[in-house]
Amino acid sequence: MHTYIIVSAAFQDAGDTTRAIALATALREHCPEGHELKIDFLSCGSRFEPIIRRAGFNIVPCEPRVPGLSVADDLGWDFPEFFGSEGIARTFIEGQLEAFRTLRPDVVLHGMWPVTSIAARLLGIRTINFLPLPVHRAAFTNGLIRDLPDMVPGFTRLPRPARQWLAGHFSHLMAYAPTMKQHRLGAAATACGWPGLKGGPISLFDMNTADLNLVNDLPSFHADYSHLLPENVVITGALFAQIHDTAELDADIAAHLHNDDGTSILVTMGSSGTKEFLLEAIRALILNRNDNWNAVVLAAPAVCSLKEARSVANDDPRILVTDRFIPAPAATALADVVIMHGGQGTVQTAIAAGTPVVGVALQVEQQTNLDNVMNAGAGIRIQRRSWRPDSIRAAVKTVLADSNYKVHAMELAEAIRTMDGAKKAADVMWNFLLEEEK
Repeated sequence: MHTYIIVSAAFQDAGDTTRAIALATALREHCPEGHELKIDFLSCGSRFEPIIRRAGFNIVPCEPRVPGLSVADDLGWDFPEFFGSEGIARTFIEGQLEAFRTLRPDVVLHGMWPVTSIAARLLGIRTINFLPLPVHRAAFTNGLIRDLPDMVPGFTRLPRPARQWLAGHFSHLMAYAPTMKQHRLGAAATACGWPGLKGGPISLFDMNTADLNLVNDLPSFHADYSHLLPENVVITGALFAQIHDTAELDADIAAHLHNDDGTSILVTMGSSGTKEFLLEAIRALILNRNDNWNAVVLAAPAVCSLKEARSVANDDPRILVTDRFIPAPAATALADVVIMHGGQGTVQTAIAAGTPVVGVALQVEQQTNLDNVMNAGAGIRIQRRSWRPDSIRAAVKTVLADSNYKVHAMELAEAIRTMDGAKKAADVMWNFLLEEEK
């Protein structure tokens, strides 16, 4: 038997890239004996392409060609629209359609990358997606949202218990949030032949759906509503970056985190955070010169320039700012706390190392990731409106002073260790692939 799989995702995003590699690697490692498997990655351009190649996968270029530094820049994000114009969205869909017609894959594996989902389904190609959360109405209306989204005006100033009560009782209203209906993408899909929309918006539930939907998260975080999800939505367990450029951290970074006289902190906003959030975190760490800690700050090119981040750090010897690619599992294992955005890969890497977190979210998915960790007692999420140096410093001091945060982070780490998310996902995918071939 022979199976040809195309992997297509937002490869401008570090989390999506590493999860795609992890899934493709798991498929390859668990391929049934005698079965011929071919996997290609389809990319419009990404600074993470070298990582894909080092993992042993071929990259097929796809139109439109983009710089690949960030999803927001390449798509022209215009909140609440994911695409800056109908034309941009249509160009991406058409590029995927052209590639699929040429390559003729048996299956397309994609992340939260709706242009791939739409194109593959237009051509009748079987699809598997991987998502950080169950993007299904049953989840959104039955407890997925743990707290009112930070972008909801007015109500975010309420005490957290009140916000949680409102989120629990009115979560069904999330299905009507502005981001849930994408007008420009819907118009582009219609122009490319998608039936039924008549140029109107396409829903978040429809734009990413697949024949098989993998949720790469801990099942315990979704226990309240997992029984309401259809059979083709499977929560496989955590899946995060296990690959990196070097086997060990660069010597200067490792030495800085090996702070025998005090605390070690890692600061990262992944590849989708904001410059403002990163700089506020640096300001928090230099706020009081009596704070006995060392910090490594990752200034990813998609987030902030190295020069500006170092300028804010103001030559403080406790702060090492770098734009190098840092092997996240090794760095988080040395840190006592990670200051972060709420990207799933960043969150899971930290808790897999048993390291508590202090985080801020840019959107609902990131907020949910952080809320799940906070509810488990392994970290603190600070609201966007409160992400200031004094608040960040206070949260870090709280986490460091209370050993329960570390204990709960270690409990989550044990849960991740006992459930091999990659192996589970591979088993589910191979069952799907072989069942379809019978």
